[in-house]
This record gives sequence, C-alpha cells and structure tokens, in this order.
Amino acid sequence: MPTASTILPPPLPGCTPLFDADAMRQADRRATLDHGMPSILLMERAGLASATAILRRFPGERAALVCVGRGNNGGDGLVVARHLAEAGWDVEVVAPGGEGPATPDAQTMGQVARSIGIGVGVLDPARLAAERRLVVDALLGIGARGAPRGGVGEAVAALAGAAGPVVSLDVPSGVDADSGRVAGEAVGAVLTVTYHGDMVGLHVEPGRGHAGEVVVADIGIPTAVAVPPVAWLAGPGAVAAVPPRAPAGDKYRAGAVLVVAASPGLTGAAALCSRAALRAGAGIVVAAVPRGVHPLVAAGLQEVMVAPVDEDDGALGPSSLPDVVAQSARVGALAVGPGLGRAGGTTTFLRRLLEGGPILPAVVDADGLWHLGGSPGWLANRPAATVLTPHAGEAARLLGRPRAEVEADRLAAARDLAAATGAVAVLKGPGTIVAAPDGTVVVSATGSAALSTAGSGDVLTGVIAALLARGLPALQAAAAGVVAHGRAGDLAGRGDGTIAGDVIEALPAALRP
Repeated sequence: MPTASTILPPPLPGCTPLFDADAMRQADRRATLDHGMPSILLMERAGLASATAILRRFPGERAALVCVGRGNNGGDGLVVARHLAEAGWDVEVVAPGGEGPATPDAQTMGQVARSIGIGVGVLDPARLAAERRLVVDALLGIGARGAPRGGVGEAVAALAGAAGPVVSLDVPSGVDADSGRVAGEAVGAVLTVTYHGDMVGLHVEPGRGHAGEVVVADIGIPTAVAVPPVAWLAGPGAVAAVPPRAPAGDKYRAGAVLVVAASPGLTGAAALCSRAALRAGAGIVVAAVPRGVHPLVAAGLQEVMVAPVDEDDGALGPSSLPDVVAQSARVGALAVGPGLGRAGGTTTFLRRLLEGGPILPAVVDADGLWHLGGSPGWLANRPAATVLTPHAGEAARLLGRPRAEVEADRLAAARDLAAATGAVAVLKGPGTIVAAPDGTVVVSATGSAALSTAGSGDVLTGVIAALLARGLPALQAAAAGVVAHGRAGDLAGRGDGTIAGDVIEALPAALRP
C-alpha cells in the first residue's frame, strides 16, 4: 500500500505512518512549490485513483450518485464522476443547494465534467434514503472541523442514512481526520479512499467505525517530500519486535514474571494473566496471591509457581508487601491488578509496591487501576517503566473526566494519560491506542469483537508483562502485546463464542512473525 514518506523511523517493525491534515497539506504544497507539480494534476490523480478503487471494489455496480461540496474534495468527486461515466456507469452529480465546488481547480474539473454532459444538480435527501445505488461522499475534506452545519450538515445527515453503499473521499464527511472525533452527524462509509498518506482519524474510534475499508491512493507526490507522522499504525508485523529465546538460556533468562493478583471470589483473573504470560513466552511465572485463596489458585495452575503471601482481611494489604518484594527478587517484570479486589488496604499496598518496591517494569490493569484513583501523577516519579492498560471507563476515572469525553476523543485521552503519569498508556477498545510519555502514539490494526469477552484484559496484561520480562522497552512491549493479543483473538477461530482461554492458546501462533 503506497504511503507518504517520513524521515522518522517506526517505533517497532510492521508500523506505517499516520498523518494529520496539516502534514498532508504540507505535502501538497511542497509537491507544487518545490517540485513543480500542478495542483490540478494531483486532483486528477486523486479522482482517477478513487474511481479505480470503486471499480475494483464494486464490480457489480453500474450507477453512482456523487455528492460534492464547495471545496477541493468536491473537485475530487467531479473527477470520480467523469471517470465512472467513461467506464460506462450512469452517473449523477448533486450538491447541497445545487452549488458546485468553488475552488479554482475544482471549478476547472467542473468545466471538464460539463463538457461530457455531467452537470451539478440539487441533492435530495429523500432520494438517498430510497435508492440503493452507490453514493460517493465528496462533501467535506480533511480540513473540516466540528459538526457539519447548514445545508452541508443536512447533506451529511442524508448520506448517513443512504440506502446504498457509500464511498468517502479523503475522510468520511463529519469525521475529524486528525482525531477521529465525530461532533455531529457523520457518513458511514464501506470504503474510504484517502490520498498520499493514511490519516490517523480513520483508525481511531469513533472515526474508525465510519471509515470502513481504507485505501491509501498514490497521487504522484515525490518520495522526496517527507512529512512528520502524528502516530503509527501497527499491523501483524509488529510482533517481529519480540526477541527469540537465546539457545543457551534458562527459564529466568527467557523472562520471569511476577503476577500480583487475586482476592476472594476473583481468582480466575490471576490464572488467566499467569497462563497468558507463559504462552507469550515467559520462561517462568510466579503468582503472588493472598494466603486464603492460594489453594484455589494453585489447583488450576500446574505450570505456574503460586506463592501464598500475608493478607489483610483476605486481600492484599500493607502486611503483604514483604512477601511480595521477596518474590520479586527473581523476576524481570510485574503484572499487577487482575482480581485484586477493592479493599481499602490494597490501595496502600499498591502504592508502596510501585513507588518504593522493586525497581522493575510493571503492567497495571483492572483493580490495580481502580486503586490508582483519580490522581495517578505520582507514577511519573517511578524509577522503572510502567504500562497502564485501561478501557475507556477506567481512563476516565484516572483522568478525572466523563467517560463520554474519553470516548469522543480517544487519541487525546491516551496522550493525556501518558503525559500525566509518565507511563505508557494502552487505551483498550477497537483500534487500541498505545501512547508514550514522549508523544509517540501507536494505533493497533489488529483486534475484533472476538476480544469482547470476560478475562480478555487479564490476558493482555500477562502478554505485555511477558514481553517486558523478555527485555522489550515499555512502548514496544505494549504495542507488540496489543497486536499479538488482537491476532490471537482472530486466530482462535471461534467468533462470537471466543473466550479468554481460547485467546491464550492462540498466543504462540499470534507471536510468530
């Protein structure tokens, strides 16, 4: 898949750059000013590439309604209309109020279209809802911000309810290309053709859910035009970052993990996390659990060393710390939180463990995140790397903002959490986002609804802990772990019936490059 060139190296293998609107505008300007490429040539190539993608994706279609706006995106739509018509399609171009594009290049393309009999009519929302022909969305481009308003807003709402399949050019109208935000109505495309470089808003929810299949079209901008990415998209190749085991190593050199977990009634999470760490390649896993639940946890974990530790009223508390610290002496990473419960003393235990305990990289999840409360900034002073793995609700609590705000701008939430805590933040969900304190962002291209099952997060915690123990830096361990976790959900092959145990068993295959 062609993409814009960038001078920055990817943070791990298998990553491709994601850009924002400013970077793409900069690439267009430099192609024109530095290399003498006429902007109208770029528009022609964009429209031709889009028409080609439509012809390939919809071989059975023969009619299209092209909805154009006033800017250059509308010009791209006019080029698409012309090429589809030349391919024998029945094509009609419409616009809000019948007003065609107003930019110079787009007006020129309008003149070319009119020369072959393609004019611009008035967009009728009722027809969009009634007719099942293919619709091309060329209303708003990558520069649009906020909720669409006026006649354009009505047109976007009409496209959102279109009966036929919708193909968006650049970005679905109503989706913020820089963040994936959807402030009002937004088009739901089955295919989005974007130009020169992939857009971050097409891979971050909620924009990801509106984009459908994303095709990046080469429009001829020279590779000498390098622009900075704002994020990276991690595909299956990211697992190549995981180092192989040394031929002469032992189980400790392969990676040793201490899972600090469990409380009465919540023992399964510790088991899932521990088994996942082993399947992700850890040579040895020790589970430190309250003494009262030790027999139950140990009975289900044959390959895991289960260490009973002192407890406070059945849960881990301040008196547990010496035993946990003693167990940590022989491991390379901690996994903290699965099934810890929410006893008051556990909050004190967790802070003492992370703040003044062993200097080891740690993954904090589930109840561990709950105990961090709404002021986790002290983690920034931790001498070892920390990875936090919240879902949207947990991230909202950590940031002290409404969950709806987190879900509306997941990219900003992940960045803010990483900056506030000095930790690598893994904001789980469709298109999981991994954000580092230095501003590096990785968005996962793997994962599906198969992971929407109890215990899936505990599995991810174990995977990331194993990769930390195997020596990967925190960002790489988190991103590669997220990718492997997503692949495992698909490889499990059980669809909606997938359970966390299925994901664990698929991890070895998912971690193969």
